[in-house]
Amino acid sequence: MHWPFVVHQSYKRRVDIHARFGGQQQGGISTPADAPGIFIFTGHGAGIVGYKDQYLPDGTLRYTGQGQTGDMRMISGNAAIRDHSARGKDLLVFSQKAKGGTVRFDGLFACAGWEVERQNGLDGVERNAIVFDLVPLQELELEDGQIALEPPPQVPPEELRARAYAAATNAPITKTTSSPAAILYQRSRAVRDWVLERAAGECEGCAEPAPFMTSSGRPFLEAHHIRRLSDGGPDDPRFVAGICPNCHRRAHFSADKDAFNAALLGNVAVKEAR
Repeated sequence: MHWPFVVHQSYKRRVDIHARFGGQQQGGISTPADAPGIFIFTGHGAGIVGYKDQYLPDGTLRYTGQGQTGDMRMISGNAAIRDHSARGKDLLVFSQKAKGGTVRFDGLFACAGWEVERQNGLDGVERNAIVFDLVPLQELELEDGQIALEPPPQVPPEELRARAYAAATNAPITKTTSSPAAILYQRSRAVRDWVLERAAGECEGCAEPAPFMTSSGRPFLEAHHIRRLSDGGPDDPRFVAGICPNCHRRAHFSADKDAFNAALLGNVAVKEAR
């Protein structure tokens, strides 16, 4: 979906967001039933909505989940953030600087994972808090050409598939030297590796052979997000097709793109069911 919000512009929450798309008008996480997105409101600058929310130097937002007192649970809005990719929901982040004031659109994000840390609740009592790592989508760009120029992984197809499905879930992040953006990049890479393996050198759109072989010995196909999720975020192999450049352009720009993408979805579903 093309959202009508411009990064760094300010909006009236009730009028510009909820009146158009629905969702809870209070709280930090709004989950409209009929819109393909989840609205997240962080008050990290003024301590209004968020608790200990923080933007890191790489653009990652450390976002404290839902639950004012007591240990947080992975339910409701917290589960919605964790599962946004699998449910085809975008994450739209807005910053609130003053109570009752406008909110600034910070952009589209993806959940790289989550962890539990000790934080004080609003009652001052320390509890377990769920903290999400939300990464700006522009940090997740993965060029198909880069993959095509690298040799394919030397692992069995069933392992590639297992890696791809593991990558489509938002498991807690194990603290390593990797940044959240790098973790999501690796997950996206795992999905694309499997999609190219599944295609087996044949376009999953037109069923023609890949137009050429790359210098790494791979048939050149591109990964197309059938369910776009704004062209970013953790991928899901059920919604990504390996197609030739011509079909890729058709999927985005042709007069029959809706019908073509529906056919692609069916083709992928048949293959994945095997």
